[in-house]
Amino acid sequence: MDQQNRHPQDIDITIKNIILPLLESKLMRDIIGIKYKRELDSVFKTTKERRVDLLLELEDDSILHIEFQTKNDKTMLYRMFEYYSLIKMEYKEKTIHQKLIYLGEDKCNMKNTLKDSKLYYEYELIDLKDFQCDDLLESDNMADITFAFLCNVRNREKLFRKALSKLRNLPEQERSDWVGKILTLLKVRPKLREGFKILLKEEPMLEIPPFTIEELKDLPFTAKAIEQLEQEATLKGKKEGLQEGLEKGKQEGLVQAKKDDVKSAILIKFKVLPKELEEKIENTDDIKVLDEMFKKVILASKIEEIL
Repeated sequence: MDQQNRHPQDIDITIKNIILPLLESKLMRDIIGIKYKRELDSVFKTTKERRVDLLLELEDDSILHIEFQTKNDKTMLYRMFEYYSLIKMEYKEKTIHQKLIYLGEDKCNMKNTLKDSKLYYEYELIDLKDFQCDDLLESDNMADITFAFLCNVRNREKLFRKALSKLRNLPEQERSDWVGKILTLLKVRPKLREGFKILLKEEPMLEIPPFTIEELKDLPFTAKAIEQLEQEATLKGKKEGLQEGLEKGKQEGLVQAKKDDVKSAILIKFKVLPKELEEKIENTDDIKVLDEMFKKVILASKIEEIL
């Protein structure tokens, strides 16, 4: 998917994290319509790199290309056609199928057919809001339950209950990961997201337990965020360390200047600086004490009054 046309990065990452369990889900069986044999490389290198969301080889040896889209894009028809050309060049003898799954809240208004002279091109466009998936509520696959939030489900209350029930039975880390994935995907459905967040607050059993930094690094959903926070913290630490070093340097310079002032005043007034007195001055780092010593030098009539 081209960088300038990508959906928000956290949603993109979440979709990628869900894709593998999603491939075994009922939702994908309904969408694909036939079993797949393996996932294929989704990167195509031409003059500039192109990456598709998902590329599968199906059991009938055909190729299925799937894109996920969270908002309407006027260029989508031409992008899908470009992807088709790249895939066809790589798999010349294969039949290519393409499906675009629209996840957005707004009405889908993207075109999916191209007619030009003797050319006719078409891909299948699926608006998940219109995709009837009440039967997903009977699935035990968490990916099915997650994507059911974006589908056409008649009984939303049943969906919420099913999701909460499924989440309760998951291990703590896995539960935290899936809650995060659901909340991230629901950024494209703000009202549903707020409703789900309210339910989570009302469910004490689903309170997300505190994790250590190392545990958060092991969670697919939080790993990237933790890595970014650590980088920012390191940068901030370096800046604070530099500032702290500068402040410390200023303080040390001021103390040394005070010591030099006291020693110079003694030498000017008494023409001599006893070693004992010099050591006393050098061992003093308190500016107030050095100021008092300087005053004593000015007021003293003999050097013994300073010792």
